[in-house]
Amino acid sequence: MKKFDNIIILHGCPMSKETVLPKSKRWMNWLEKKLKAKGFNATAPDMPMPWAPKFNEWKKMIEKINISKNSMIVAHSCAGAFIVRWLLEEKKNIKKLILVAPAKIPERVGDARNDLYNFELPKNASYIADERVVFISNDFLHHLKSFEIYKKSLNPRVIRLENKVHFLYIWTKTNEFPELLKEVLK
Repeated sequence: MKKFDNIIILHGCPMSKETVLPKSKRWMNWLEKKLKAKGFNATAPDMPMPWAPKFNEWKKMIEKINISKNSMIVAHSCAGAFIVRWLLEEKKNIKKLILVAPAKIPERVGDARNDLYNFELPKNASYIADERVVFISNDFLHHLKSFEIYKKSLNPRVIRLENKVHFLYIWTKTNEFPELLKEVLK
């Protein structure tokens, strides 16, 4: 089992304040609990206003966490765009990056998450993490297009799971994500 200084687990961006899932229905909090039970220094912070995220506000939050060369970051959906952009801008390299259904392409004109997506992804951004993994499923078209962008730039190992849609409780009917736990513990 690999050793990490810490494991940071970032949630995605709900459509509105009213659609924020309770922690009991988020795989992020389930994963945090499982990892802590195994002795890992794991955290799943609540990012500010995820229904209307601002890069600089999320940056302030992530910079309160000690992220080192020996950190692992797991990021869902729009948080994938945020953390990739942050790693690029801060010229950081981490031990392992896992993106789950990563977003980059806006869902619609005026998408509130555009502030996280507004950055250029270089042809080769694999240097931001020693190991890069992407989980993908039969997702929405804009997420599948986003996945292709990350696949080209990050050269990740890809794990495809069927019928998980966007890896959210409303489709999977569970807050558990054992395939991700297995990957984190590899």
